[in-house]
Amino acid sequence: MKNYKWIIVLPALIFLAGCNKNKSREKPDVSGIKADIHLMRFDKDLYGFNQNDFAQQRATMISKYGSFYNFYLNQFIIGPRTQGDTSDVEQMAIKKFLSDGYMQRLQDSIDTQFDNAKDVEEDLSQSFKYFKYYFPAIIIPKVITVNSGFSLGAFTYGKDVLGIGLDLYLGANNRDYDSAGIYQYIKHRMRREYISRNSMEVLYNFYFGNEEDSRGKNLIEAMVDKGKKMYFLSYVLPDAPDSLIVGFTQKQTDWCEASEYEIWKFLNDKDMLYKDDFMDQKRYLDEGPTTQGMPPEAPGSIGNWIGLQVVRKFMKETGNKISMHDLITKYDAKTIFEKAKYRPSKSVF
Repeated sequence: MKNYKWIIVLPALIFLAGCNKNKSREKPDVSGIKADIHLMRFDKDLYGFNQNDFAQQRATMISKYGSFYNFYLNQFIIGPRTQGDTSDVEQMAIKKFLSDGYMQRLQDSIDTQFDNAKDVEEDLSQSFKYFKYYFPAIIIPKVITVNSGFSLGAFTYGKDVLGIGLDLYLGANNRDYDSAGIYQYIKHRMRREYISRNSMEVLYNFYFGNEEDSRGKNLIEAMVDKGKKMYFLSYVLPDAPDSLIVGFTQKQTDWCEASEYEIWKFLNDKDMLYKDDFMDQKRYLDEGPTTQGMPPEAPGSIGNWIGLQVVRKFMKETGNKISMHDLITKYDAKTIFEKAKYRPSKSVF
């Protein structure tokens, strides 16, 4: 078995590397694009449900939210039903949901944390403007917030609704995350700064396909597919650090930047980049506390970060003349990797 050596970089050098990587990216003028987002607070409206006048309240919710009301009811309150079950359980299910002490406490936390969500609306509006700039044909959706019961942080409903589960952005130290058994390595992403980032990701998946499209591809092509998404995110959130774009802590991002050569050498020496192995893709692309076989500092889903570096190198090699639209829709992962000539240099320090 080969012994893999991983460089140790002085903290000051790591700091300098991080600053260089996270400089602001291109920010085109989007002032003329209309994409003003105002959160529709389904979660608050639901908890204001008047049980004494169920029919009227139901009619009001449907008038405001349309078919999303029934979607939420079936997805988050009633749950899966056996085939042929048409029993009328709506009123009883809502009553039980609203009287559940745990869910009420969760909603209280949402109300406290998002009593003022102007910053969230502004961040989403700005990201949608950039999205619209690069892809003029997209539809600016309604944005509806819910209490998802720790189910979904961001999701699409049809082509004109973006749903946001505010319960998954209450801050890493929220006490209910511990009782829900949420892993420590996930908690750092459960804060409001991730709302726009995760929203843009699910919309990318909606318009351009998600990781399911990488099945049957070799590992490096699957990484590049992820890298295209990360590259897109970095331009619709141009001021966000790489740590937020990829979902790492800043310490993990610093480690990746300092160890880029060793990461790439490890993957090459293991002779796995050109193989279609389901377990390898899970190991290097799925989230987790660490990446198996690498030092404990290596974050899970490290392949996403490598994919981003490959796409950045591809854009540099092509003189940054390829539009975002063409990068996403016309260039496949194989072509990007071949033209990128990605070969990170060994650190001189």
